[in-house]
Amino acid sequence: MNDVGDARVVVIGAGPAGLAAASRLARSGVSPVLVVDRDDAPGGLPRYCRHPGFGWHYTHRFESGPKFVRRLMHGIDRTNVRLLMKTTALSIEEGPVLKVTGPEIGNATLRPDALILATGILERSRGARLIPGDRPAEGVFSTGLLQQIETRGGKIASRRLIVAGSEHVSFSVLLTARHLGVRVIALIEPGPRIASFPIASLASRLVFGAPVLLGTHITEIVGRDKVEAVIVEDDRGARRMECDGVVLTADWVVDSKLAEAAPLTIDAATGGPVIDQAMRTSLPGVFAAGNLLHPVEASGIAALEGERAGAFADAYLRDELPDWEDSTPIGIDTPVRYLVPQRWAPYLDEPDATPRLRASAQLSEDRRSRLVLRKGNAVLWQGRFGSLRARRQLRPKLESLTAEGCRLGDGPVLSVEANGG
Repeated sequence: MNDVGDARVVVIGAGPAGLAAASRLARSGVSPVLVVDRDDAPGGLPRYCRHPGFGWHYTHRFESGPKFVRRLMHGIDRTNVRLLMKTTALSIEEGPVLKVTGPEIGNATLRPDALILATGILERSRGARLIPGDRPAEGVFSTGLLQQIETRGGKIASRRLIVAGSEHVSFSVLLTARHLGVRVIALIEPGPRIASFPIASLASRLVFGAPVLLGTHITEIVGRDKVEAVIVEDDRGARRMECDGVVLTADWVVDSKLAEAAPLTIDAATGGPVIDQAMRTSLPGVFAAGNLLHPVEASGIAALEGERAGAFADAYLRDELPDWEDSTPIGIDTPVRYLVPQRWAPYLDEPDATPRLRASAQLSEDRRSRLVLRKGNAVLWQGRFGSLRARRQLRPKLESLTAEGCRLGDGPVLSVEANGG
């Protein structure tokens, strides 16, 4: 690629979804492809996670984050794909037109034929979590910050950490802390059960000596210059827990500032773009993939979505996609909190060797129930009856909408609902 302005497709984000999208585009013969990312090296969050558990759905290997990133990079044809790091995407306009800035190219306006958004997720900050108390200069971390410090060979002054959260990434802090020579003394979970797998709680207590305190909230952080303690509250009342560091884990939100400022439709529930099963957004030529769409999926699933977006972006360049207006919104009923994709195009052809769609839904509360997909009184699909947990990804089968969409005519309003069965 002689100049970044020559790019036929630009991918924003060099995490698993963005790298897989670029790889698929290059394999499909699309060239040149430009990947931009504001970090100093590709890989996204897995780059800083040395523990195993990354990429299984994509590579069928249980690898560390850096090894998964290396495998993704190995699959990219660098003669047709350029990675431009330390570069920030500033805005997206119809066209699509993309404005970027970075030390290598300065301020630039790009006009690719297609654009793929893969900006991923962020952990919610302390301010956004509304945790009151002092504002210590040292000792409050996010998981990502702690992992970056450890990966880059840094040190922290804290010796005894409290971890807020109990998702998969919360338990990864146990390994990160051990590498840093730091002890985690407890994990704090407001809910009645952990968000990760039950075995994680047992391993945390027996292997690392860190119990999970369920039904417990951090109500205050204490310390001016550095963290000195946290005040926690449960059904027995409030108490002080001595520590010199707090790690705020999970509580993911999509990194959607760029998408929100663009002229495309945003899903109020997920915070990410509305898409159909072709990974298309409402803005022609703009696709989206990975955890920008839904907090939070595994890195391997994000990569599969990126490859799927790359395949359909190639189809778009070949003028092989129906119009966005031919797709139909899929409604959701309480207690379904969100569904991705939010629209369905019944006459859409899948490109060859495209990863299958993995629809994603979450509930707002625990239910002993099942997911049911309906059109009016007709049941198109239903899942198994059982315990459905809030904050767990559920997999409704939307493929029935393709056959039924033709039979039901244009513009049906479909719904995904929880049914007590």
